[in-house]
Amino acid sequence: MDSKQLFRFYNSKFDFSNWLDEKGQLAQSENDIKWFNCGINEDFNPKIINEILKSFFIEDEVYLCISTNKSSLVQKSTVADEIGRILYKKELAIMDKSFTKIMFCSSDGMFKIGIIRNFPENRVRPYGEPLEVTFTANMTDSDYTSKIATIINKHIGNLENDLHKDYGGSMEHLWIDFQLIEDHKTYPFRFQKRVAIPTSFTEFYSYNVGHYSVKPDFVKLQMLSSEEEICSYVFELLYKSTKILEEKQNKLEGFNVTAFRLDFLSACKKQGYIF
Repeated sequence: MDSKQLFRFYNSKFDFSNWLDEKGQLAQSENDIKWFNCGINEDFNPKIINEILKSFFIEDEVYLCISTNKSSLVQKSTVADEIGRILYKKELAIMDKSFTKIMFCSSDGMFKIGIIRNFPENRVRPYGEPLEVTFTANMTDSDYTSKIATIINKHIGNLENDLHKDYGGSMEHLWIDFQLIEDHKTYPFRFQKRVAIPTSFTEFYSYNVGHYSVKPDFVKLQMLSSEEEICSYVFELLYKSTKILEEKQNKLEGFNVTAFRLDFLSACKKQGYIF
Protein backbone atom coordinates (compact mmCIF):
# COMPACT_ATOMS: atom_id res chain seq x y z
CA MET A 1 0.00 0.00 0.00
CA ASP A 2 1.18 3.50 -0.73
CA SER A 3 0.84 6.28 1.85
CA LYS A 4 -2.64 7.37 0.76
CA GLN A 5 -4.00 3.83 0.69
CA LEU A 6 -2.52 3.07 4.11
CA PHE A 7 -3.99 6.16 5.71
CA ARG A 8 -7.41 5.45 4.22
CA PHE A 9 -7.17 1.87 5.40
CA TYR A 10 -6.36 3.06 8.92
CA ASN A 11 -9.39 5.35 8.90
CA SER A 12 -11.61 2.49 7.76
CA LYS A 13 -10.40 0.36 10.69
CA PHE A 14 -10.47 3.03 13.39
CA ASP A 15 -14.22 2.77 13.98
CA PHE A 16 -13.94 -1.01 14.27
CA SER A 17 -11.42 -0.85 17.09
CA ASN A 18 -12.09 -1.87 20.67
CA TRP A 19 -10.05 0.13 23.16
CA LEU A 20 -8.58 -1.37 26.32
CA ASP A 21 -9.29 -0.48 29.93
CA GLU A 22 -7.03 -0.24 32.98
CA LYS A 23 -6.83 -4.04 33.22
CA GLY A 24 -6.03 -4.56 29.56
CA GLN A 25 -9.53 -5.86 28.85
CA LEU A 26 -12.02 -4.52 26.32
CA ALA A 27 -13.46 -1.26 27.68
CA GLN A 28 -17.24 -1.50 28.02
CA SER A 29 -17.82 2.25 27.74
CA GLU A 30 -16.04 5.44 26.74
CA ASN A 31 -15.35 6.21 30.38
CA ASP A 32 -13.62 2.85 30.89
CA ILE A 33 -10.92 3.46 28.27
CA LYS A 34 -7.40 3.72 29.68
CA TRP A 35 -5.67 6.86 28.42
CA PHE A 36 -1.90 7.26 28.81
CA ASN A 37 -0.16 10.63 29.00
CA CYS A 38 3.12 10.98 27.13
CA GLY A 39 3.09 14.80 27.05
CA ILE A 40 4.01 17.14 24.18
CA ASN A 41 6.84 19.54 23.31
CA GLU A 42 9.31 19.82 26.22
CA ASP A 43 7.08 17.59 28.37
CA PHE A 44 7.11 14.74 25.89
CA ASN A 45 8.23 11.47 27.51
CA PRO A 46 9.42 8.92 24.91
CA LYS A 47 9.94 6.31 27.63
CA ILE A 48 6.17 5.85 28.07
CA ILE A 49 5.73 5.41 24.32
CA ASN A 50 8.60 2.93 24.05
CA GLU A 51 7.31 0.83 26.96
CA ILE A 52 3.93 0.41 25.29
CA LEU A 53 5.49 -0.23 21.87
CA LYS A 54 7.70 -2.94 23.37
CA SER A 55 4.96 -4.70 25.35
CA PHE A 56 2.00 -4.27 22.99
CA PHE A 57 3.53 -4.50 19.50
CA ILE A 58 5.55 -7.69 19.04
CA GLU A 59 7.06 -7.09 15.59
CA ASP A 60 10.04 -4.83 14.90
CA GLU A 61 8.13 -2.89 12.25
CA VAL A 62 4.82 -1.05 12.60
CA TYR A 63 2.66 1.15 10.43
CA LEU A 64 2.84 4.83 11.37
CA CYS A 65 -0.22 6.67 10.07
CA ILE A 66 0.00 10.47 10.11
CA SER A 67 -1.61 11.76 6.91
CA THR A 68 -2.37 10.75 3.33
CA ASN A 69 1.17 11.63 2.27
CA LYS A 70 3.02 10.58 5.42
CA SER A 71 2.01 7.06 6.38
CA SER A 72 4.34 4.08 6.02
CA LEU A 73 5.91 0.97 7.52
CA VAL A 74 8.69 2.05 9.89
CA GLN A 75 11.07 0.56 12.42
CA LYS A 76 9.47 0.43 15.85
CA SER A 77 12.63 1.87 17.38
CA THR A 78 12.14 5.16 15.48
CA VAL A 79 8.48 5.71 16.32
CA ALA A 80 8.84 7.52 19.66
CA ASP A 81 11.12 10.18 18.18
CA GLU A 82 8.74 10.72 15.25
CA ILE A 83 5.80 11.07 17.63
CA GLY A 84 7.69 13.60 19.72
CA ARG A 85 8.37 15.75 16.65
CA ILE A 86 4.79 16.02 15.42
CA LEU A 87 2.38 15.10 18.20
CA TYR A 88 1.69 18.67 19.30
CA LYS A 89 0.66 19.49 15.72
CA LYS A 90 -1.71 16.64 14.91
CA GLU A 91 -3.02 13.24 15.94
CA LEU A 92 -1.58 9.99 14.62
CA ALA A 93 -1.91 6.24 14.89
CA ILE A 94 0.20 3.09 14.91
CA MET A 95 -0.92 -0.33 13.68
CA ASP A 96 0.87 -3.67 13.68
CA LYS A 97 1.68 -5.48 10.44
CA SER A 98 -1.21 -7.90 10.81
CA PHE A 99 -3.68 -5.03 11.35
CA THR A 100 -4.94 -6.43 14.65
CA LYS A 101 -3.52 -3.90 17.13
CA ILE A 102 -3.73 -0.12 17.19
CA MET A 103 -2.46 2.86 19.17
CA PHE A 104 -4.11 6.24 18.75
CA CYS A 105 -2.32 9.40 19.89
CA SER A 106 -4.20 12.68 20.21
CA SER A 107 -2.47 16.01 19.65
CA ASP A 108 -2.63 16.87 23.36
CA GLY A 109 -0.23 14.07 24.31
CA MET A 110 -2.77 11.45 25.35
CA PHE A 111 -2.92 8.01 23.76
CA LYS A 112 -4.88 4.76 23.99
CA ILE A 113 -4.37 1.24 22.71
CA GLY A 114 -6.80 -1.34 21.38
CA ILE A 115 -7.49 -4.19 19.04
CA ILE A 116 -8.87 -3.96 15.52
CA ARG A 117 -11.93 -6.15 15.07
CA ASN A 118 -12.98 -7.87 11.89
CA PHE A 119 -16.71 -7.71 11.17
CA PRO A 120 -17.37 -9.55 7.88
CA GLU A 121 -20.55 -9.11 5.89
CA ASN A 122 -21.66 -12.58 6.94
CA ARG A 123 -20.39 -15.64 8.74
CA VAL A 124 -21.24 -19.27 9.47
CA ARG A 125 -22.63 -19.91 12.94
CA PRO A 126 -19.77 -21.22 15.11
CA TYR A 127 -20.19 -24.94 15.76
CA GLY A 128 -21.78 -25.61 19.15
CA GLU A 129 -22.65 -21.95 19.71
CA PRO A 130 -25.80 -21.73 21.90
CA LEU A 131 -28.75 -19.71 20.64
CA GLU A 132 -29.10 -16.24 22.16
CA VAL A 133 -32.81 -15.59 22.68
CA THR A 134 -33.95 -12.06 23.51
CA PHE A 135 -37.51 -11.09 24.34
CA THR A 136 -38.14 -7.34 24.27
CA ALA A 137 -41.09 -5.57 25.85
CA ASN A 138 -39.93 -2.00 26.30
CA MET A 139 -42.01 0.11 23.89
CA THR A 140 -45.18 1.29 25.61
CA ASP A 141 -47.61 4.18 25.27
CA SER A 142 -49.51 4.23 28.59
CA ASP A 143 -49.12 3.60 32.31
CA TYR A 144 -51.04 0.36 31.88
CA THR A 145 -48.79 -1.07 29.17
CA SER A 146 -45.73 0.12 31.10
CA LYS A 147 -47.00 -1.92 34.04
CA ILE A 148 -47.40 -4.95 31.75
CA ALA A 149 -43.86 -4.52 30.46
CA THR A 150 -42.50 -4.31 34.02
CA ILE A 151 -44.27 -7.55 34.97
CA ILE A 152 -43.06 -9.39 31.87
CA ASN A 153 -39.48 -8.23 32.27
CA LYS A 154 -39.35 -9.58 35.84
CA HIS A 155 -39.65 -13.13 34.51
CA ILE A 156 -38.49 -13.10 30.91
CA GLY A 157 -34.79 -13.38 31.76
CA ASN A 158 -35.29 -16.87 33.22
CA LEU A 159 -36.95 -17.95 30.00
CA GLU A 160 -34.07 -16.56 27.93
CA ASN A 161 -31.54 -18.41 30.08
CA ASP A 162 -33.38 -21.74 29.78
CA LEU A 163 -33.37 -21.43 25.98
CA HIS A 164 -29.65 -20.65 25.80
CA LYS A 165 -28.77 -23.95 24.12
CA ASP A 166 -27.35 -25.27 20.87
CA TYR A 167 -30.20 -26.07 18.49
CA GLY A 168 -28.03 -26.41 15.42
CA GLY A 169 -28.78 -24.76 12.10
CA SER A 170 -27.65 -21.30 11.08
CA MET A 171 -29.42 -19.03 13.59
CA GLU A 172 -27.30 -17.44 16.32
CA HIS A 173 -29.85 -14.96 17.68
CA LEU A 174 -33.62 -14.98 17.99
CA TRP A 175 -35.19 -11.62 18.85
CA ILE A 176 -38.90 -11.55 19.63
CA ASP A 177 -40.46 -8.15 20.31
CA PHE A 178 -43.66 -8.08 22.36
CA GLN A 179 -45.56 -5.14 20.87
CA LEU A 180 -47.33 -3.11 23.55
CA ILE A 181 -48.34 -0.12 21.42
CA GLU A 182 -51.73 -0.94 19.95
CA ASP A 183 -51.43 1.33 16.90
CA HIS A 184 -48.11 -0.15 15.82
CA LYS A 185 -48.06 -2.93 13.27
CA THR A 186 -46.28 -6.20 13.88
CA TYR A 187 -43.58 -7.27 11.45
CA PRO A 188 -43.13 -10.81 10.14
CA PHE A 189 -40.17 -13.10 10.73
CA ARG A 190 -37.04 -12.11 8.89
CA PHE A 191 -33.60 -13.68 8.93
CA GLN A 192 -30.67 -11.30 8.59
CA LYS A 193 -27.03 -12.22 8.07
CA ARG A 194 -25.73 -9.15 9.89
CA VAL A 195 -27.44 -6.54 12.07
CA ALA A 196 -25.81 -3.40 13.44
CA ILE A 197 -25.98 -2.90 17.22
CA PRO A 198 -25.61 0.83 17.89
CA THR A 199 -26.06 0.35 21.65
CA SER A 200 -23.04 -1.94 22.04
CA PHE A 201 -19.62 -0.45 22.73
CA THR A 202 -17.70 -3.60 21.79
CA GLU A 203 -19.88 -5.79 19.57
CA PHE A 204 -20.86 -3.69 16.58
CA TYR A 205 -22.85 -6.41 14.80
CA SER A 206 -24.89 -9.51 15.53
CA TYR A 207 -24.89 -12.30 12.97
CA ASN A 208 -27.54 -14.73 11.74
CA VAL A 209 -30.45 -13.05 13.46
CA GLY A 210 -34.08 -14.19 13.38
CA HIS A 211 -36.40 -11.32 14.32
CA TYR A 212 -40.16 -10.75 14.48
CA SER A 213 -42.80 -9.15 16.68
CA VAL A 214 -45.90 -10.32 18.49
CA LYS A 215 -48.93 -8.26 19.50
CA PRO A 216 -51.43 -9.27 22.22
CA ASP A 217 -55.19 -8.97 22.17
CA PHE A 218 -55.39 -5.71 24.11
CA VAL A 219 -59.02 -6.24 25.11
CA LYS A 220 -58.15 -9.61 26.61
CA LEU A 221 -54.99 -8.27 28.19
CA GLN A 222 -56.92 -5.57 30.04
CA MET A 223 -59.20 -8.24 31.53
CA LEU A 224 -56.24 -9.84 33.28
CA SER A 225 -55.43 -8.50 36.72
CA SER A 226 -52.90 -10.70 38.47
CA GLU A 227 -49.23 -11.03 37.58
CA GLU A 228 -49.69 -14.77 37.12
CA GLU A 229 -52.57 -14.31 34.66
CA ILE A 230 -50.64 -11.73 32.66
CA CYS A 231 -47.46 -13.81 32.44
CA SER A 232 -49.38 -16.97 31.60
CA TYR A 233 -51.16 -15.23 28.73
CA VAL A 234 -48.03 -13.51 27.41
CA PHE A 235 -45.80 -16.59 27.62
CA GLU A 236 -48.41 -18.71 25.86
CA LEU A 237 -48.66 -16.10 23.12
CA LEU A 238 -44.88 -16.04 22.72
CA TYR A 239 -44.74 -19.83 22.60
CA LYS A 240 -47.44 -20.05 19.94
CA SER A 241 -45.64 -17.42 17.88
CA THR A 242 -42.58 -19.67 17.57
CA LYS A 243 -44.53 -21.95 15.23
CA ILE A 244 -43.37 -19.55 12.52
CA LEU A 245 -39.94 -21.17 12.88
CA GLU A 246 -41.36 -24.41 11.49
CA GLU A 247 -42.32 -22.59 8.31
CA LYS A 248 -38.84 -21.08 8.04
CA GLN A 249 -36.93 -24.29 8.73
CA ASN A 250 -35.31 -24.44 5.28
CA LYS A 251 -33.96 -20.93 5.68
CA LEU A 252 -32.60 -21.81 9.12
CA GLU A 253 -30.66 -24.77 7.70
CA GLY A 254 -31.36 -27.51 10.20
CA PHE A 255 -32.36 -25.50 13.25
CA ASN A 256 -34.11 -27.96 15.60
CA VAL A 257 -37.46 -26.21 15.98
CA THR A 258 -39.06 -29.18 17.73
CA ALA A 259 -36.44 -29.25 20.49
CA PHE A 260 -36.58 -25.49 20.85
CA ARG A 261 -40.38 -25.44 21.27
CA LEU A 262 -40.30 -28.33 23.74
CA ASP A 263 -37.67 -26.48 25.77
CA PHE A 264 -39.84 -23.36 25.60
CA LEU A 265 -42.77 -25.29 27.11
CA SER A 266 -40.55 -26.81 29.79
CA ALA A 267 -39.11 -23.40 30.70
CA CYS A 268 -42.61 -21.97 31.09
CA LYS A 269 -43.70 -24.95 33.19
CA LYS A 270 -40.62 -24.49 35.36
CA GLN A 271 -41.88 -20.99 36.22
CA GLY A 272 -45.35 -22.31 36.93
CA TYR A 273 -47.03 -21.43 33.65
CA ILE A 274 -48.76 -24.42 32.08
CA PHE A 275 -50.84 -24.08 28.91
